[in-house]
Amino acid sequence: MRTLFWLFLIFFSSLFVYAQGDLKYEIRTVGKHDDEVLGVFVNEANTMVATCSLDETIKIWSLPDGKEIRTLRGHLGQVNNISFSGNDLWLASASTDRTVRIWDVNTGELLKILRGHNDIVIGVYFSQDDSAKFVASTSFDNTVKLWDWRQGIEIKTLRGHTASINNVAYSYDGNTIASCSDDKTIKIWSTDLLTQEPLMTLVGHNAPVLSVIYSFDSKKLASCDLSGEIIVWEMPKGRILQRIKAHNDLIQDISFAEDNNTLVSASLDKFVKLWDTNTGKNLMSFNAGIEVWSVDLVSDASIIVLGCADGTVRFLTKATTKTQEQKKKGR
Repeated sequence: MRTLFWLFLIFFSSLFVYAQGDLKYEIRTVGKHDDEVLGVFVNEANTMVATCSLDETIKIWSLPDGKEIRTLRGHLGQVNNISFSGNDLWLASASTDRTVRIWDVNTGELLKILRGHNDIVIGVYFSQDDSAKFVASTSFDNTVKLWDWRQGIEIKTLRGHTASINNVAYSYDGNTIASCSDDKTIKIWSTDLLTQEPLMTLVGHNAPVLSVIYSFDSKKLASCDLSGEIIVWEMPKGRILQRIKAHNDLIQDISFAEDNNTLVSASLDKFVKLWDTNTGKNLMSFNAGIEVWSVDLVSDASIIVLGCADGTVRFLTKATTKTQEQKKKGR
């Protein structure tokens, strides 16, 4: 009888795990890649999420129901990162095969292959204006490249980092690109085609910086590192607003909600957390029970999408007051 009780408890907990903090979430698995999920990106309309994997594929899922829409194949190596265009029509992907590829979201057609990096392409980000003309990419070749993807040409190559560059983010006002590196710095670059030198270098991390992301109003930049620390920067001044010891293992991915304040982080320590970037307060802490490589969220943070080490794509869905009452009665 005791064994049955514990089996029931484990099963029940897997369906209705509540987070610590003011916000409560439920977790469910919506689908699976054949290997680790390295990137997650929610489109602007909050109707789709793309995931990419060590299995060399990209999958597109519907929101909020989590149905798999299509799988994109073509890369000859693991797909490290992805980005929807600002108009939600196209998707850019970065791969170990040293290419950036552009896909038609609605048909899955491969539109363009961008070649020029001399090593693994690790980061990619579409310009977020409606024209979505440009794509930025980063590589272990220590460069940032800006592409006019329709013409299939490299607009400029930016150099300055002294070690592998891990990720890139395009500001939503279209004026700057941020790149982060194993050299423990973040560099801010102008999108002006004639400007080659970095506008500034942000120094504050004590470990390799793994990801960066702008808030939607472009007034904040958040960065995360190998030691589990997050730094929130005031932009364009580059002043540190918050320094948060967020996780006990590396943080591979972070993302802002539409309020330009709430930040989600996920780590190999198996936790997903929400933060108030104005105060540094932890709003929610959720043990997903699996190492999390990638994370993104819908605009109001009601759904958080996790890319996990076992290949699963999982949704954390914010529990409503009615749902919480039903769960309590069920217990």
